[in-house]
Amino acid sequence: MANGNAKTHKFMSVCALSLAGLTAFGSVFAVAAAATAPEQVTAEAATEAADTSVFHYLYESGEYHVLSAHEIEVKNGDESVKVVVKDGTVADAVKAAGFTLGETQVTYPPMDTKITKDITVRILDAKTVELTADGETKDVLLPYGTVEEALIMGGVKLGKEDILDVKRDKDISKVDAITIKRVTYKNETETEAVPYDKVKENSDELELGETKIGTEGKDGEKAVVKKVKYIDGERDSSETIAEKVIKKPVDEVTLVGTKGAGSTGGAGTFTDENGVEVSYKYKLTGSGTAYTAAPGASTSTGAAVYEGGVAVNPNLIPYGSKLYIVSTDGSRTYGYATAVDTGGALMDGSAIVDCFYFSYDACMSWGRRDVNVYVIE
Repeated sequence: MANGNAKTHKFMSVCALSLAGLTAFGSVFAVAAAATAPEQVTAEAATEAADTSVFHYLYESGEYHVLSAHEIEVKNGDESVKVVVKDGTVADAVKAAGFTLGETQVTYPPMDTKITKDITVRILDAKTVELTADGETKDVLLPYGTVEEALIMGGVKLGKEDILDVKRDKDISKVDAITIKRVTYKNETETEAVPYDKVKENSDELELGETKIGTEGKDGEKAVVKKVKYIDGERDSSETIAEKVIKKPVDEVTLVGTKGAGSTGGAGTFTDENGVEVSYKYKLTGSGTAYTAAPGASTSTGAAVYEGGVAVNPNLIPYGSKLYIVSTDGSRTYGYATAVDTGGALMDGSAIVDCFYFSYDACMSWGRRDVNVYVIE
């Protein structure tokens, strides 16, 4: 019987110390799980813990359990009340403080927020605003402040890039309705075509001016990663952030006949009339003629005629090519020129170049002669 009294006395001491601890510490208490065996937490250990920490033990059914609580401050205007709440929500703290919300009042954090340490609850005056967001329209109570503050304190999810039909810093008292459009981003991978290029190659197996597709062009493929912007679930815009070719394109090769034109078919060098050695991509040898036109007349490329601008077959010599033209015997030099024009004689292969002069007499002096046309670039 004496042992029983001692045990009861020790239990009452632990409880007393635990309750004393609740009063003495008067702050947020950490909650711990119960010790499941009496031998793991002795009465002496519980007594010592109650004297030195915020952990408080209750002896029940042969076990020592840890009690916990939170001290919550509830503010309503100038009035402030502190209450101790073991767990629950903001609504429980408001009730414990003895406050009742009016029809145009809300709490921050919202009433269904779970109690945590160091939380302060504020009761705020609010107004009813028609809110359209996430596919629905409803009336919500929002506390006074700016639109952004009111939405956040009213428990409305608001993304940094969400689009509002009113300014975020506008006073909520001047707003009756708000529409929020949700902005989200998603990385998406798409497959896109890689267009093939068109290239030309000279062929001495085809007649001068004749063309033939040597290789069919085929588009390649690339994987493109895009950052896609969605507004209320609808795709708005995208930005490419990475891409990788997964299938290379095949160039379309057009063979251009040079048979009879004396094409060397390869690169080399020549010495111009000033003694300068110049590199060229390829050389054509054939008949060269001359033509004239009134000043200001247009060429096939749209440029006005000028001496140094010559006519060619663009299948043999692309427009814009830089050339050097000299007779095969070296007796006459037209010099440096640019391919800007064309004509019937060039397209039917009866000439490989038609050199422009403003003077009719200069044309007659040039006449028709065999020339070397060096394609420089």
